[in-house]
Parts: sequence; C-alpha cells; structure tokens
Amino acid sequence: MTTVIALLLDRCGLSIREAAEFLIVREDTIKSWRSGRNPTPPKVIAELRALYLKIGVAARKALAVIDAAPVDADIELGIAVDDHEAKLLGLPCVGAHAALLGLVAACSGRSMRIVPRGATPASAAAADVHDR
Repeated sequence: MTTVIALLLDRCGLSIREAAEFLIVREDTIKSWRSGRNPTPPKVIAELRALYLKIGVAARKALAVIDAAPVDADIELGIAVDDHEAKLLGLPCVGAHAALLGLVAACSGRSMRIVPRGATPASAAAADVHDR
C-alpha cells in the first residue's frame, strides 16, 4: 500500500532528507507519514500538492521554450548543482529540479541532454537569461 504523501514525495522528486528540510520536520516524521504509521497533516499534503503544481507549471513553460526553438537546435537542460541553486530557481532542492527536468524530458519529443547548470556555454547562457 502506498500513501498520498509517498506518492507526492515521489512525484516531487523529494528524498526523505529533502522532504524534511522542505517541510521543516525531522526525517523520522517523514518516514512515519510515508509509511502510514502516523497520519499526515492536511497542511503538509497541501504544501506538497502546491509544489507538484509548481513543477508542472515550470515544465510547461520550459516545453514552450523548447517547442519554439529551431528543430535542429541542440537542447540542453541545466540541472541545479546543489539545493542552494535550486532554491534560487524557486524550487526547494535538487530533487524537485530533477523532477521538473524529468517531466520536460518525458513530455518533449526532442532530443536533449541534461548537464550541470552553467557547465556548458549553452546552459551558462540560459542560466544568465533566467537569473536576470
């Protein structure tokens, strides 16, 4: 049996550690909610639902940019190198950013590469545009 929180944590890309930091609780608390041993507060489910929706909106925006690119364009997705960088992008951690990029990769019919954000000239230029 899976729980709602387990499903949302998975879809949001959050590890136990990342979930605990995002929700400001102990890792043991996340584990007890995830297993169904203790009920998950509705506020926590609401926060995870909001994060999941945020990931979906960001993925749709990224897909629109990719769809507008020339068909022969080399598509690189820059993944945040640490949680601090992910937070600068508006996400709580690298796991959530990876979930976003996974959704983009799954929904796009284009060939793409995932590289550390800013590691190549193309991803550095994209990061500069985003960070302005």
